Amino acid sequence: MPGKIFTKLVRSGHIGQVLTAGGLLAVAALLIFAVASTLETVPTPPVTKTAPVSEPAQSLPLAQPQPAVSISQLPAGPQAPADELPAAAAGQQDMAAGNEAIRNLWQGAIIRDFGWQLHPLYQDWRYNNGLDIGGGEGQLVPALLSGEVVEVFTDKQHGLTVAVRSGKYTVYYGSLASVAVNKNTMIKTGSPIGSMGISTSEPEPHLHLAVQGSGGDRIDPRELFPNIIN
Repeated sequence: MPGKIFTKLVRSGHIGQVLTAGGLLAVAALLIFAVASTLETVPTPPVTKTAPVSEPAQSLPLAQPQPAVSISQLPAGPQAPADELPAAAAGQQDMAAGNEAIRNLWQGAIIRDFGWQLHPLYQDWRYNNGLDIGGGEGQLVPALLSGEVVEVFTDKQHGLTVAVRSGKYTVYYGSLASVAVNKNTMIKTGSPIGSMGISTSEPEPHLHLAVQGSGGDRIDPRELFPNIIN
């Protein structure tokens, strides 16, 4: 039955329409193919991994060295006025000053030794009853022992002199330019006796140091003051 219908259509002149439809189908197929080919996925280029770029490290400022501060440069705390210092502190200061004066005295050279000596001015032999210790004119003369001031007088040979009784000894400080003590007063070791000077027979600045023993005789001051080493 279908064959008869087709044969009838062909015979009836519809063959041209069939060919036209077939051509359209072919063209449509080609268009579909072309469109499909354009829609293919474009390959994505590989991604190259790169190392993260780090920012340059910033150098920290170096700590500047601080200058050393000595103790004398440190700020001093509040100090009490001199008249408010404790008596013990004032006594320690006086003792330190006295010890320094004694050390300065011992550093002086022996100008004339104890005993018979050739006098540098008169050029004759004379008995020296003490030691002549050189120094600077006006230099402080300290008390070498604690005791009582028993005499302040001017000696013909040794000039202005202070005598201090210390136990069984009496110490004489001669050739002074000035005196800082009074008779019948008590003094301590290191206290100022006076200042160093000269005498008419001994023109060099010095201290004439003499010691009298309990028997009344003059002895070598080195027996009482072993620190005299020169």
